[in-house]
Amino acid sequence: MDALTIGLLATGVAGGIALWLKNRSDSESFQSEDRPIRAPKKTGWQQQHLPLDPQTRLLERPKRQYRLLNDAEQELYLRLLEAMPNMRIFAQVGVAQLAQLRGRLDVQRLRGMASRGVDFVVCGSDFAIVAAIELAWPTPGGETTAEDEKQAALASLGIPLIIFRPNHLPNADVISREIADAIVRRNRLENERY
Repeated sequence: MDALTIGLLATGVAGGIALWLKNRSDSESFQSEDRPIRAPKKTGWQQQHLPLDPQTRLLERPKRQYRLLNDAEQELYLRLLEAMPNMRIFAQVGVAQLAQLRGRLDVQRLRGMASRGVDFVVCGSDFAIVAAIELAWPTPGGETTAEDEKQAALASLGIPLIIFRPNHLPNADVISREIADAIVRRNRLENERY
């Protein structure tokens, strides 16, 4: 940056600070001269959970923490890492992204699956897809489920889908065997595609 640009930036920052300080002192003197400060109207949530000082003007609400994985998914992720330390594991991957890796025809064919995803995608150390993993609750027998549709769509891409149940998470040994079976199925699916 040249000296003129730095000078303009410094002047702008100094002016902004001066304006902020002036506005702050004006608002404090306005409140202290004429009117007493009223406590803000309490909502039901504030009355139940937060004791408010009457002088409090701004309320900081507790920050809500959003997580990419729920508790069962986090536990399964840790078990996947334990079972396959040399593999790459990706969470919350869209089926459309997996179809794009195959080409335009697969994207068009699986357009209806665009909004769906899988919980985990397992890749080899070279980032080649080995399998997709879904964590899903069992459904009553005989019904076609979203997992069945996903399994068929992924099979058409040559990607086996492994489904685990949140109430019966497998240990690392079971996961290792399932992934070994998935590698065999993946090779078979790939051979059937060509």
